[in-house]
Amino acid sequence: MEQLLYQPPVSLTKTFGQMRIQKIVATMAIMKRSMVLGLILAISFFLRIYRLDIPQNYIFDEVYHVPTIRAFSQNNPAAFDVYAQAPEPNTAYDWLHPPLAKLIQAGSVLIFGDNSFGWRFPSAVFGTLATLAVYFLAVTMTKKTNVGLLAAGIFSLDNLQLTMSRIAMNDIFVTTFILFALAFFYKGLSFAKAKVSPYWYFVLTGLFAGLAISTKHSAVLLYPIFALQGLFLIKGLSFANAKVSPYRYLYLIFIPPLIYLLSFSQFWLQGHSFRQFVDLHKQIYWYQTKSPAVLIATATHSYQSAAWQWPFLIRPVWFHVDYQPETIANIYNLGNPVIFWLGLVAVVELIKGLSFANAKVSPYWYFLISYLGLWLPFLASPRIMFLHHYLPALSVLTVILAIWLEKLSKKVITLIIFIIIITFIFFYPVNTAIPLPTQWLKYWFWLPGWR
Repeated sequence: MEQLLYQPPVSLTKTFGQMRIQKIVATMAIMKRSMVLGLILAISFFLRIYRLDIPQNYIFDEVYHVPTIRAFSQNNPAAFDVYAQAPEPNTAYDWLHPPLAKLIQAGSVLIFGDNSFGWRFPSAVFGTLATLAVYFLAVTMTKKTNVGLLAAGIFSLDNLQLTMSRIAMNDIFVTTFILFALAFFYKGLSFAKAKVSPYWYFVLTGLFAGLAISTKHSAVLLYPIFALQGLFLIKGLSFANAKVSPYRYLYLIFIPPLIYLLSFSQFWLQGHSFRQFVDLHKQIYWYQTKSPAVLIATATHSYQSAAWQWPFLIRPVWFHVDYQPETIANIYNLGNPVIFWLGLVAVVELIKGLSFANAKVSPYWYFLISYLGLWLPFLASPRIMFLHHYLPALSVLTVILAIWLEKLSKKVITLIIFIIIITFIFFYPVNTAIPLPTQWLKYWFWLPGWR
């Protein structure tokens, strides 16, 4: 007897075949994007770790950070003592900033030794993580991996980010934590309309906000950003197009202080009391507000700059110089001018494209709020400031720039990225202490304020 076999309809066979092909194509696209991101991160890390140990002496604020890192690695309580004697001539302990970044750096010293590579290695790692965080923020906000890759590539090619990833300071750490906090906060808002509770995104927001504040007190600028978005929600203007329970904001109130207290774990384990913790913070507050009253009026620095100058890249900072008979090696904390100046154009274009009558139509409000929120408050600061204080705002600016570029033609995007790469390479030697003929130095001084 003839055996009858089921023959599926031709249309159904084609449908399954098309679905299989589409799945393969989608998988290949994901792999391609992952490879591109991996390549960006790998190159970024290499450029930040190459010759990282040079110079082997302190540069710029390492005179404060490195002695404190060393004290942390030795469990020396002097690092928390406001009145402790300077450990070396022309140095001091940094008790003014929270300890988290220095604790991470102290761990590196225990692994790699008390040397310039050991001091700076965590900065190189976090410089690479900051690039990943920019990608995460851009993709979270725009739902476009192309924008994320553009933003990550641009941020990795900024010379200010490069230099701050090669010095034992805390700015690259706080920038990384701020970026993740911003991304998770928006992710929590955008998932609020889903049936699955997004509470854990707010937990992660609180966690990274706490890590940021435990690195540098200026990270409290996140709270006005979150609060302003809260007002958007109350007024029904949320770009997330969802109502968020106010109880979820409690994670942002309780988690960061807990993380902050935990960041002082070494302080507690050394036997310090809560009273001493309060006294330390009174000294920090007094130093930041009361004690510099005379200094604010009289103290200056050759490379200080006002906050309004940062977006225009008017005054970089000379971190290090090594004069030789025929060569000169510099570490010049200068951003990529193409990124800085085109970024301002992108901000203007972003503002022009926003709807002020109905904010919910554009999530790009969040970028504008974040960028301005991380920069504008510094305009009111009476203290001496430097270009690197602009780094958190710059990280958001690179995403805004990527959004604008993505709307242009591929030829224009390719040309602009090529110019950014060439400019990055051009300034790389003066960011990384590569010796150059002395007479060449004038070619890097494009503006009078750069000298």
